[in-house]
Amino acid sequence: MPKQKKIKDYRQQFINQGYAIVENVLTTEEAEEGRLILLDKIRPESPESYAGIWGTRRQLKRPQHSIPEIARWATHPKLLEIVSNLIDGSFRLTDEPLPIVTFPGKVCGCLKDGNWRGHTDGLSRIPFLEREGKAVSIWLTLADIEPSGGATTLIPGSHWLIEKMAVDPEFRAKKERNNTYTAEDNLDGLDWNPKEITLKAGGIFFFNDQAIHSASDNLLRQPRLICAYGFTKRGNQEEELSARQGIHKRFNSDHLEIMDDQMKRLIGLV
Repeated sequence: MPKQKKIKDYRQQFINQGYAIVENVLTTEEAEEGRLILLDKIRPESPESYAGIWGTRRQLKRPQHSIPEIARWATHPKLLEIVSNLIDGSFRLTDEPLPIVTFPGKVCGCLKDGNWRGHTDGLSRIPFLEREGKAVSIWLTLADIEPSGGATTLIPGSHWLIEKMAVDPEFRAKKERNNTYTAEDNLDGLDWNPKEITLKAGGIFFFNDQAIHSASDNLLRQPRLICAYGFTKRGNQEEELSARQGIHKRFNSDHLEIMDDQMKRLIGLV
């Protein structure tokens, strides 16, 4: 497990490059347990999951469905230690964790074929450094993510240029209609150098959703297996009361019934 100083280094990389990776959060045995559970719960045509526009990338429908055995790793001591160094102050888990399986096949292009396309998750009106330290999404890997294996792909540092350009009303209006970025339609001043986020099973990564990113085609035979956990800084008494009142809209009802006290505290239920 990385020491305090090392975790701060990862946070600085996240600020500078828009993403960071931390290896060896779960043990090999824990990751293997999660791999088997996820492969059993999400299959190519599983009605509990959907692909939308993402080709062979399927994610669990929330909060209608939950995989408590995977969700429980939100309370893993190593994962919580990392989050405590990424969020300034006390925090809570915001939603039912999101398991995702990217099966072999097409998603959003790939680096090997030169046809990868990215997007941002909307265009924030709040400067990044004012938001940083208030929320983070942790993506936990349950099997090795290899090159060309469906990895999240991202253009390092692109969040800074997007933030600069988003103040232009014409650019914002254009991207609100079509928020896709390609090598052929590149932005002035952007070094188009997309990077696959590859890592070993049991590691985590986190990235800025204002950086140009997307899933990528899985050209390998094995699926990519991950789960996303969203955390946010706790607010004042009124804000936390409002969040508590909405818990049943954000978390699976059956999962809530079997949660242990630690998980209940983490989501703000007790």
